[in-house]
Amino acid sequence: MTRTQAVPIRVAIFSALAAVAFGSNAGPLLLDLLHPRADVNVPAGYVAQRSEAFRFRTRVDHFDVQNRATFEFNYVSNGEYYRPGGPIFIVVGGNNALNPYFIENGLFHDIARRQGGWLFSNEHRYYGRSSPVEDYSAPNMRFLSVEQALIDLIEWIDHLRREVVRDPNAKVILHGLGYGGAVAIWARQRFPSLIDGAYGSTASVIARVDFAEYGEDMGETIRTLGHDDCYGIVWRGFRTAENLIDAGLYGRLSEMFRTCVPLRADDPLTIETFFYGLKSSFEAEMFGQASPDSVTRMCAELLADPAETALEVLANFFERRYGAFDCVPFDFESNIASALDEEVGVPNNADFGIRQRTYQLCTEFGWFLTSSSGGSPFGTRITYRYFIDTCRAVFGEWIDQSVVYDGVRLTNLHFGADDPRVTNVVYVNAQHDPTRFVSLTDYTNLLANAFVIKGAVVSLDWMAETPLDSEDLLRVREEIVGYVESWLS
Repeated sequence: MTRTQAVPIRVAIFSALAAVAFGSNAGPLLLDLLHPRADVNVPAGYVAQRSEAFRFRTRVDHFDVQNRATFEFNYVSNGEYYRPGGPIFIVVGGNNALNPYFIENGLFHDIARRQGGWLFSNEHRYYGRSSPVEDYSAPNMRFLSVEQALIDLIEWIDHLRREVVRDPNAKVILHGLGYGGAVAIWARQRFPSLIDGAYGSTASVIARVDFAEYGEDMGETIRTLGHDDCYGIVWRGFRTAENLIDAGLYGRLSEMFRTCVPLRADDPLTIETFFYGLKSSFEAEMFGQASPDSVTRMCAELLADPAETALEVLANFFERRYGAFDCVPFDFESNIASALDEEVGVPNNADFGIRQRTYQLCTEFGWFLTSSSGGSPFGTRITYRYFIDTCRAVFGEWIDQSVVYDGVRLTNLHFGADDPRVTNVVYVNAQHDPTRFVSLTDYTNLLANAFVIKGAVVSLDWMAETPLDSEDLLRVREEIVGYVESWLS
């Protein structure tokens, strides 16, 4: 296998760990497919049409008064619709490179146009080209946190009000996708005197170490949008693979799935990586095109396979997707390689944010997609220890179980988890997106609500209306518009 063939798969498989509730605006096809993403329809390589690029300088560490070091982060501005006295609309940067698409297209853009708003979007510290440090060595990652990013955001908003829009009383509305949506809602929660409202699409606001519900819900989606027999094939295929491992028949699995590194008893992390990669292949198929029909087609393909055993059906399914590769690097070392690069400007970091995402999962959010509960069709071999070992391999022995659990506990303590007690916010999720379990799907407060788009596998509420939109998606968009307008009244 050539290097150019291997890199996209290696990035993709490991990135499933680093992609929970997160999105990216560009990347290899497999990276895009391995997690249901709200921004799946954003054109790759989008070039700004009506916005301008700027930089804003802020402190590297907002919480150490003795550290006066500063850095600059990128932001874009689109003032074509602004009317004096109008509001500021901000698409909050998440764990991806800055993309002007979001202030030139979509629902939020259209609301701003009607309201005479000035649109902006920022690049989150450490992501894209907005780095506060020279490299991403483990010690230099210490300034990457939600708390630091929130102060970046608030100081920048104050600057926009005073120096750009020149209206210190301008109302401010935030929006974000995935992690960016969580930051937007947390900013409203923390700074209600500065932020007048926020809405998040698939906003992942609940930290969780063991996120077994993700795979369990994937199984229910296979039953609901596919067929019980389809679920059975996946269940039996994974259990058969586990039985072969228990029987010591590693070579048979390695041959069937053409792994670059043979599965061995003395390499349990590679065995877990194998099962994780196989599960991620189903995730890619189910959610990659943001359409419920993808699950139906996947199940039709599995049910039509004439192979005698469920494991052979899985191997055939896998081969049809990876057949162009000489072998598949489902080994642990290959799959952490994409997160080990410490250079700021390499694509893994600047474009895909692999190392940065992983750091935040290991220190703040968890969201480890395990299968050890046995409640999903994807076996029981993917444990939370696998992800903790991944964190240690990438960042050092200092990360252990207590670091991960403390980070998750503090995130939920700081922001309230499923009881945020925040007003003027809207949460939007898709009915069949498992990420909704770390968001809010039932929430009411003053000028606040939560909506679930029926029948959807990915929340596309942020997009402009299309003829293919479901009635429920149209309804949710109308609700969003109503809430934003109420925050501005």
